[in-house]
Amino acid sequence: MEDCMRTIGTATSLSRTVKPASLTISARGAGRIVLNVARVVFDVTMTWRENARQRRHLLALSDDMLKDIGVSRADAEHEGSKPFWRT
Repeated sequence: MEDCMRTIGTATSLSRTVKPASLTISARGAGRIVLNVARVVFDVTMTWRENARQRRHLLALSDDMLKDIGVSRADAEHEGSKPFWRT
């Protein structure tokens, strides 16, 4: 029991002296973070635009063209009705 109390006392005193690591980042690090976020936003935006463009194009195809690529009009309508962000 005395050993446990000594361990608890030591752990308590250590927790008072240990300071958390600094969370500061350099200006270069912050710039990289901003650049990476901007890159991701750009990529997602371009993907969404491409999805919307392809769906518009699919809806504009004639029934014969859809048949040539193995897609029914119902399938094209279903795909074309999806919002741009949905895959």
